[in-house]
Amino acid sequence: MDKIAAAFGEAIAGKVFSGAQWIAGRGATTLYRGAFGSLSHEPGARPVGDYSLFDIASLTKPVATTTLCMLAWQSGRLDLEAQLQDYLPEFRRKEALTVRQLLQHDSGLPAWLPLFEAARGKGWSYEQMREFYLARIAEVPLEAPPVTRRIYSDLGFILLGFLLEELAGRRLEGLFWDEVAVPLGMTHTMFHPLHHPDRVMPQDIAATELCPWRGRLLWGEVHDDNAHVLGGAAGHAGLFGNALDLEIFAREILAARRGAGRLLRRESFWTFFDGDAPLKLGWDTVSPSGSQAGRYFAPNSSIGHLAFTGCSLWIDLADEKYAVLLTNRVHPSRDNEAIKEFRPRIHDLFFG
Repeated sequence: MDKIAAAFGEAIAGKVFSGAQWIAGRGATTLYRGAFGSLSHEPGARPVGDYSLFDIASLTKPVATTTLCMLAWQSGRLDLEAQLQDYLPEFRRKEALTVRQLLQHDSGLPAWLPLFEAARGKGWSYEQMREFYLARIAEVPLEAPPVTRRIYSDLGFILLGFLLEELAGRRLEGLFWDEVAVPLGMTHTMFHPLHHPDRVMPQDIAATELCPWRGRLLWGEVHDDNAHVLGGAAGHAGLFGNALDLEIFAREILAARRGAGRLLRRESFWTFFDGDAPLKLGWDTVSPSGSQAGRYFAPNSSIGHLAFTGCSLWIDLADEKYAVLLTNRVHPSRDNEAIKEFRPRIHDLFFG
């Protein structure tokens, strides 16, 4: 057994997660691809395969929302310096928040609000739920004046999801599918996988948490509470996908840097990823020490993102290496945080 498979086997035995996918590569070359463990801890659970789906949670931010913002920007439909109210006039607050601030997480908005607690069980339509979310986010006090402090915020990306829907005149689910997933061939990346048995077998999705307020084990149902109450597709969370598709996505980002992207233009890449900001537009960067990316993704040339469910994507733009790790570390409980030790270790084990 190779050292990577052995490390995953140890993690599964230690219940870091029940199953995982791992792909690492450089440029157009896949260096390693593996599927490990099972889709749940339950006896007789199906093994994870290459095409199994995971709830990729906050990877929705770079893969769906940021990419759709890039496409809207390069088509001239989105101004990064415009105020959010220019696109969503019903979003009323005294501070003027810009699209750029939301993308780079320095609008001053709090990281999170339990919006779902007041909204669940109301029987509201999507439009009513959207109105409620907008009103609540509009009234919450900022934790810092805009551009003075970076606060990684789900709320900002919920707003960006609403903005994209307003621009397109359609829901985020179909917008992502038609503008990103299908053109790139990422046909196993989607919102609401249980609605699409023609695309994925429902039984081939990794389980996440035994949700206390929903009263069931989540299996193909979005884990994020705020996304769930909003209908399952939001700007901050809701996507399901597999490592094969995220490898396609990583290669598109690298190709865009060279001016060879199928969707993304070179000018879009440099507009969103240039500069010295610790958070690029829609993406994170490598911390100088103790990064979840490990020791071999350079701080000055790498972008990436983590997901609460135990998934991550890291790309070193300079030497074109990438790593996709998908797990269900929140199964059966979010209290399991052993992924924080495993993730950098597996990166270092492979690239070291």
